[in-house]
Amino acid sequence: MTTSTTTSEALIRQGFVTNEYLLGINGGLSVPSPADLPPPWNLPSRLFQFPIETSEHEDGIHIGLLYPALADHPFVAVIEQKLGITLDREGAANPYGYSKSDTAQWWHAVDLICAGHWQALLDTRHFTTSDYIARAVAYGLTYSHHEARRMGYISPQEARQIMAAIDAPEPQNRRSHILTLSRPLPCKPDKGAEHWPINHPPMSGDTLAWALIHGIEDGWFAYDRSGFLHWTPAGRERYAAGDQDTFTTASGQGAFAF
Repeated sequence: MTTSTTTSEALIRQGFVTNEYLLGINGGLSVPSPADLPPPWNLPSRLFQFPIETSEHEDGIHIGLLYPALADHPFVAVIEQKLGITLDREGAANPYGYSKSDTAQWWHAVDLICAGHWQALLDTRHFTTSDYIARAVAYGLTYSHHEARRMGYISPQEARQIMAAIDAPEPQNRRSHILTLSRPLPCKPDKGAEHWPINHPPMSGDTLAWALIHGIEDGWFAYDRSGFLHWTPAGRERYAAGDQDTFTTASGQGAFAF
């Protein structure tokens, strides 16, 4: 919906935002911290922490929800009660038609994966999409928490459970998805050892997630000391072999490309 100047002033008067400039530059309202919220609203998801978006238009500030199901959020109820308005369930796109709604659905998936709440993500998957969940699985397998001792935000076993829950079928050919990734190329810093990051062209979340799961399980990928997933020497050799059933290792020995 469109807010008038009076509504903007009401948001400032009620303490939801400091001034109109910040209201415009932030592009939304955040839940006051600390907030004692019931489940699932207390989950560490940016979608739940910043449920309301705003945008500046010639006729005033538009205000709405980042996702329709956020209408049940306690903070949304407070805003609507204090201001006497009903927030637009379809969001508040800017004058060019852009809304952060899609980005916020990605936030929900990746934030809960990285926070170790993947089971809660499955319980609240109606706030995101299966593709975003699969992409979050891929993210969680590729990176690790800088303070954690475990490699990856999630394990391949956990990733398998998530993929099963979103009905993402496992490909029978374990190599096929891995071979759709970009050709392994080294990253050579000015100092230190070279790295072999895993890059890929545009592809579905399912394809990427299964490629990483199979690649970790079959030794194509491994974690470095920093917790980043990268190509192993064997993985690079097997990629170069393509669809061949055998390949030659760097030592000159033949091997099967399982």
